[in-house]
Order: sequence, then structure tokens, then C-alpha cells
Amino acid sequence: MYDSGGKVCESNQENGLVFLEKDWDGECLPYDLVEQSGILATNFSLIDGTLRSTLGGYVKVGANALFRVKQAQFKGQLENESEVFLASDLNNWNPFTNSDQWRMTKEQNGWELLLGWDELARHSPFAFKFVTRDLLWLEPHSQFVSVEATIGGAKNYIFDSCRTGKDILSFDIVKHLRQEKLQHWLHTRPEGDFGYIQDGQGYKFRLFAPRAKGVDLLIYDKPNGVVKNRLPLAPQDDGSWEIQAKQGWEGLFYLYEVSQNFGNKSKKTFKKIIVDPYARAVCNRIGPGIIRTHPEKVSKDEQFHPPHIKDLVIMEAHVRDLVENIDPHHGTPSSAWFQRLTDWISSDHCYLKKTGINAIELQPIQEFDARNRDEYHWGYMPVNFFSPASTFSSNPSNGHAIKEFKMLVEAFHQAGVAVIIDVVYNHVGVPGQLLSLDRELYFRMDEQGKLQNFSGCGNDLNCESEPVRKLVLDSLLYLVEVFDIDGFRFDLGELLGIELLSEIETELRKIKPSIALIAEPWSFRGRLPNQIKDSTFSLWSDECREKVFSCILHHNCEAEVLKLLKGELDDALHPWHAVNYVESHDDFSFVDRICQGREVDTQNFPIEILKMNRLALFLVLFSPGVPMISAGQDFMRHKYGNRNTYQRGDLNALDYRNLDKYSELSTEVEKFILFRLSTEGEFLRPKQKVDCEYQEIYNLPHGVLAIEIHHLKTECQYCILVNYTNDDKRVELPVKWTRSECVLSGQKVHNSLNTEGYGYYVLK
Repeated sequence: MYDSGGKVCESNQENGLVFLEKDWDGECLPYDLVEQSGILATNFSLIDGTLRSTLGGYVKVGANALFRVKQAQFKGQLENESEVFLASDLNNWNPFTNSDQWRMTKEQNGWELLLGWDELARHSPFAFKFVTRDLLWLEPHSQFVSVEATIGGAKNYIFDSCRTGKDILSFDIVKHLRQEKLQHWLHTRPEGDFGYIQDGQGYKFRLFAPRAKGVDLLIYDKPNGVVKNRLPLAPQDDGSWEIQAKQGWEGLFYLYEVSQNFGNKSKKTFKKIIVDPYARAVCNRIGPGIIRTHPEKVSKDEQFHPPHIKDLVIMEAHVRDLVENIDPHHGTPSSAWFQRLTDWISSDHCYLKKTGINAIELQPIQEFDARNRDEYHWGYMPVNFFSPASTFSSNPSNGHAIKEFKMLVEAFHQAGVAVIIDVVYNHVGVPGQLLSLDRELYFRMDEQGKLQNFSGCGNDLNCESEPVRKLVLDSLLYLVEVFDIDGFRFDLGELLGIELLSEIETELRKIKPSIALIAEPWSFRGRLPNQIKDSTFSLWSDECREKVFSCILHHNCEAEVLKLLKGELDDALHPWHAVNYVESHDDFSFVDRICQGREVDTQNFPIEILKMNRLALFLVLFSPGVPMISAGQDFMRHKYGNRNTYQRGDLNALDYRNLDKYSELSTEVEKFILFRLSTEGEFLRPKQKVDCEYQEIYNLPHGVLAIEIHHLKTECQYCILVNYTNDDKRVELPVKWTRSECVLSGQKVHNSLNTEGYGYYVLK
């Protein structure tokens, strides 16, 4: 969400103001700020100079700055005053020395002072304030952006030559909830296809807007051009609006203008221009949509068939982070992120392929609210659920994102890597097209009529609404049928609810039975109910993340780590119901967490920190369940202790120089993955809990855990030992293990085992 550039103030129930940090240049910032505040607004316009000078203390008039004090602005303070002065840094806050220069002229409704703009601009910015002859200092409005508080708590105006007076916009607030046929449409599932449709009957546009008063289709020659055609859509009985399209429009651009009532009893209407929620390609976050032939669906014969989720080793990664520090190949532009990653995956020196992972979980690739092509963004603020991110493509205005993302998925498949994408269907970014289309139909509202915020992002989608469910399902089906996506990770899955998740499971498995379904099981509202255990969804395990961390750093949680090694930590029906990890995009990296409060050389980590990270990776990769590692975790990736880096591409981009620096660690992790996915490592990938028998080994030195595993299918027996302290230990082994071997190193074991600090051992 945007938290800079200005402030929003609701003047009353019907109007508000946006205070910008500089003159408005026609960009979308004021609209963004208002939407970020959870307000549905219309009729934006710059306020007049008189009001601006009253609120901000001055306005530019010709070649001068006009400073103004209105008597009504300071009721009860200026009735008997005849002299008011301008005090500032320019006169050392003493306007009485050269009083003629700083004395304001009495007018009918207050006081005014004209000063040359160019001279003031040479000192910009500077603080100022109005004061009477009797030293009554007049306090400015606190909500204004160009007002700052002093250390003592007083407030001053700020003169800034970047603000001439075109920095405040007014708007009308659409405050009242519209109840008109709301319950009917909330419980009515829209039918058929939407967006730009090509079928046996020709071409048409179709939009679901059952409570709109009118919908116009706007056609453009250029993305930033003027309207070429304005055509009204016809309302249908099923709540949709339709219009026949011309084949000659292919390659042009379009938006919708939707008219709505302000409230139930109001005849007043407002209009909003929106991007089609079903647009398959868009030029940027604000549109327009691109009219283009739909991409072909992947046939059943051409589908990639990922392994069962129990056999996946997932790496979570961001498209840009993976290739930011890789030289572009074959002349690919540096900003064509989909193409760059495709080239890299197809090369012989790709880090991802060397690790041996067989699934990539990409952070969101659906169109998100990056304000320009260069802005780094994690993607968790979606503005369209169908179009791949335009900022990741080589040519957004040509809709190349579709082809380039499709080629990226194919490249992963050719490398034997399944593609899981992180999807966000619990809230939207800015601009919220659905908010303008029908706020009450698409979003959860509280009793006061405000948008709910259990996502932490300010505008929770109403996933109990049938139109929302239709939109989500259509989006997911499109991604699988057209791009051959192999799985999804649902951000804040709790907000989608068990009913929608169950329908998603049913519908997607009809198309791709082996599809991987993963959910983040929590939100600020709570956690998914126990019914999720009866599904085929795998859930992110915060238990794994926290217990492994506590065991390694604080030397506790031994019992929980033993449960992890038995696939019982999350009380799931099957081991693969848990996605085990200790690091993801969110929060600190694991290395950052274990370094907190320590003086550590981040350019050359001490061996103790390296071993702790290695042990954490071992526990994730040698436990039943679905292991997920974060890209770069195997070569000590960290973020310099920064907790939230969602817009810090400089901290998130992978530094592949560390692959050489920490080559022993990365090579060891490659061996972990190779063993896990081997035939011999099948005991680590049980489909059901009864596939293996587990027996703890007792009477071990403090800080050492051990568990015996009997794989019933192969009749093989294994023993995993973990030394979670920094001390070397000598372990006397049960007789049955005295002639065994360490699986990864081939070392013979005789009677006892000397374990190094933060060590792991797998015996057979």
C-alpha cells in the first residue's frame, strides 16, 4: 500500500480532501491515496486558490505568493486584532523589526500579504507562521501535509516552491451502503464467460455489473490516448451487460465506464472508469485492457504431470530476485524479467537446476500495483486476476506478458520443474477495480459500512459472495488451462474459507489431478477450521518454522523436533499435509533471525552460524512432509536484519557470488535434495503415516536427538541423529547400529559416533 505522497482527510460525511506533498501532475496519486484509505470516492478536482491559502497559509498568484489569514479561521481569537504579521525563518521569527515588510494588509474577511515568489523560492523550503502584534501565535491545521510540529509541540506552516496551490484536491465520498437487491446478487452465481469473448457467435464484451445504472465501453487507439469510440452495453436479465465487438478492434485498448447510484434512496449517480476484471492482458495497473485473441488452452496430451506433492522439493522465489544479478542473455532487455528467467532456466549454469529441486513456487505474477516498470514489488497487491504482470514483460502495451509467461512455464517444465504460483484472492491492490464496480458485492463490510481488514491490507474480498467465487474459480481455471500451472499457494487462505477452498480443490483436480494445492492457513481473523485436514490441501507449517528455530538457537523444543522427524508435528491426517520451512519471503531470513543481537560479519559468516543454517535445512529436508526452502538459503542469503523487504529489491536480489563463498553448504544441500528424491530416500516421503514406523532412541547426551525409522515397503531401517548444540558429542549407539554406515558420507560407524556441533547423521 502507498504510505507516502500525501494525506487524506474526510471533511464531512459527503466530502474529503487530499493533501499532496507537491503540485498535482495529473498522475494517479490522489486516487491511490483515497483508495488506500478505504474510501470509495468520485468527482476529484483541485480546490480554488482562496481555500488553498486558507488551509496551507499561501498560494501562488502570478509572480507572487499570497499569504492569507481568514478571521473566521480563528474564531474568538482575532475579533479585536488590527495587525497580523508573517513570521518565519526569513526574519528570524521576529517580524516586528522590519514590520512594514512583514505586516499583512487588513481585508474584508481577514489579512493578506503579497511577496515575490522567486525570492521566496530561493529559500524554499522554510517554516512560517502568523502572529499578532500582541504575540498571539495562530496555529495551522494539523492535518495539512505542509504543516510540521516542532520539538515543543507547536505547529508551523511550510512554504515549499513545489506547492504553488495545485496540491489539494477535493472529492465526493460514496458513503452509504447500497442495499438494492444486494442479498439476491450475493447469492447468485454468474454464468458464462466474461471479458472479451470469442465464440461461434462472433466477438463481444461482457461485464457482470447487476446493480449498475449504465456501462459504456471505451475504445482507445493508444494506451494513453483519447477515447476513439464510446459504446453503451446492453443490460441483461442475468445481471450482465453485453455488446457485440468488431474483429477489427484486435490490438486496440479498452476500459469500461460504469455509472452507479450514490445510495439506496439517492437518485444522484457517480461514474468510475475501470479495467475489465476479466482482461487477459493490461498495459499497467490502471489499464487499459488489451483486445487480443485468447491464447490456446494446453491439451491433455501436452500437460506437464508433476509428481505427487509428497515427492516435491519446493523452492520459493521471486522472478526478479532470481535474475537481477544475472547478465541478460541473447540481448534480452534487463526489464523483460519473464524472458530473462526463461533464458536462464534453459541454460546449463542455472542455480535452480543445480540444487535438484523439482518445484518452484513463484511469488505473485498476476498484475499487481507497481506504479512503474522499474518499481520493485513482491506482487501481493493484485489488481487483475487474469493478466500476467505487465512489468515483468518486454512490451506491456502489446500484451507480450501472456506469451512470455507461457514460455517461462514451458522452460521450467522442460527442466523437470513443476510451477506453483502464489496467488492472492483475499484482498486487492490499488486501484481496486472491483471496489468501483460494486463495493458491497465484492468486499466484506463491517456494521459501520467500512471495509474489513483481516488481511492487514484494508479491503478484504467477500469470498462468501457468489460473484467473487466465480471470479476466483475462473481465474484459477484459466491459469491451469492456458499456462499449465501445476499448483497454487493461497495467500491468507483462511480468508477464502473452507467452502471456496473445497470447490477450488474439486474443480482444479478435474483438469489436473496431480495439481499441488497449498494454503497459508491463517489470517488476522484466525485459522482454517479442522475440516481442512480432510482435504488434499497442504498447509504452511508455522510450527516447523518456530520449533526448529527455538531448538537450534535456544536449545529447547526437543519433543517438537522429534515430532517433526516423525511427520506428526502438525497433527495432520497425512505427512504431506504440512509444508515444512524455516524461511520464506516474509519476515526475517533464517540467517537474520539467528544473528539478531549478535555482532556478526555478514560478509563472512562464522562457521557456527553456517552450521546452524545447515542444520535447519537438514531438518526441513529430512522430515516427512513437503519441504520448502527459500531461494538463496543454501548460500547464506540474508537481508541485513531487515524484517519487511517487500519493496527492497536491493536486499532481496540473490547474490550468486556467495555460491562460491559458501560452496560447501550449497553442495551439501544439493546432496540432501538428491538423497531425499532418490529411491533410497523414499522413507522420507511417506504417503501415509503407516508407511513407516518410528522409534525414539533414549539415554543420549544432552543436545542430541535420535530416531529410528523402519520403512515398511522396503524393509530398510534408518537412524537420524541430530546434535542441536555447538558442542561436540560422543554418542554410544545401540548395538544394532554399530556396523552401520553414515548414508551421506559413507563413513563406517563402530560402537559409537563422535558428533560435531550443530551436526546431523543418517545411518543405515
